[in-house]
Amino acid sequence: MTTVERGSYAVSMYDGQDANGVAGILGMLLGQNLEKYPSRVKFARKISRPVTVYSTDTESACTIIFGSDEAIVYNDIVGRPSVTVIATVDQIIDVSQLPMKAGGLLPVGFFTKRGMSVVGAIFKRKLVVKGLLTHTVTVLRTIALVSVVGS
Repeated sequence: MTTVERGSYAVSMYDGQDANGVAGILGMLLGQNLEKYPSRVKFARKISRPVTVYSTDTESACTIIFGSDEAIVYNDIVGRPSVTVIATVDQIIDVSQLPMKAGGLLPVGFFTKRGMSVVGAIFKRKLVVKGLLTHTVTVLRTIALVSVVGS
C-alpha cells in the first residue's frame, strides 16, 4: 500500500504501484487537492460510506473509503458503496473542473457551461450517478474533494 501524507489527512493507494488508472487519477486528485486546500479535510472526514467510480472507457473501477485520518483508494468495487459513478475518463475530468462552494453543498459549478454539459450527460444517462437522490450530500462532497478549482 502506498501512502502519501497530505497535512493531517493521508491518501493511500491500497494497491500501491498496481493501482489501476481510475484509482491513480482519483488518488492523485484527492491527494493534491487536500494538500492545496486543507480546509477540505473536514468534508472528507464527513463521508461515511464508500464511493465507487467506474470508467466505461477503461472498464476499470476504484472505491474510495474516507476515514477520520485518511482516505484509502482501492482498485475495483469494495464494500457497499453508497454512491457509484459510471462515466468516461473525460467526464471524470470535467467533474473535477467544477467549482464548488461550502464543501460541495453549494454546487455553483453546475451553472457553468461545463457544469451544464455534466448535468445534461446525467439526464441523458451518459453519466450515471447511482445514489444521487438518496446520498446527495455524499455526491456533492465528493465532487468538492476532487475539484481542482479553489472554493
